[in-house]
Amino acid sequence: MVMDCRNWNEDSYRESVLQERETQCRTVFRTTFGPNISCNSTPDCLFAATSDGSIASYSISSLLCLNRENFESGRLLAPLAEPNWRVQGHDGPAYDITFYSNNEDSILLSCGDDGRIRGWKWKEMSESNKSTQEINSKPVIDLVNPQHKGPWGSLSPIPENNAIAVNPQNGSVFAAAGDSCAYCWDLVCASVKGEK
Repeated sequence: MVMDCRNWNEDSYRESVLQERETQCRTVFRTTFGPNISCNSTPDCLFAATSDGSIASYSISSLLCLNRENFESGRLLAPLAEPNWRVQGHDGPAYDITFYSNNEDSILLSCGDDGRIRGWKWKEMSESNKSTQEINSKPVIDLVNPQHKGPWGSLSPIPENNAIAVNPQNGSVFAAAGDSCAYCWDLVCASVKGEK
């Protein structure tokens, strides 16, 4: 990067350094195994929620195969894991992911810094043949944490979601949010059932 000292812009330089760091590293906040449709086999898909807001699926068997090839050829380099499926799920980090049910109609739910809970159909992800490319898949579920009214009518910022849990028996998703509240969402109505 070429800089002219006569036109120095500290904010621009700081932003370029931060952007470069973000593109070179990614933190995985949470992983989960994909649904095991046939109970006789072990799950092969591993899903990850990351610091750049993306949700990605990795094939465990292909990673093991790649690692064996490196070992047999004498290369001791760590394999670069490329996702089978990837979607930009959130603006900001994605903190948690989980599956709602464990069958073909499963929905992958994620939550993040933007205060949203989003869901994608497992069947669409597993049938996708766009290997290692980002998919512009629209979520089938998009829930946003409520804002609270302040003393003069101003709205609070949308709180982030730090963790989610599911209860498929009654159609609920529980979210632990950054406003010190736990929200219980009804997936059928896409509304908050309760707040504690």
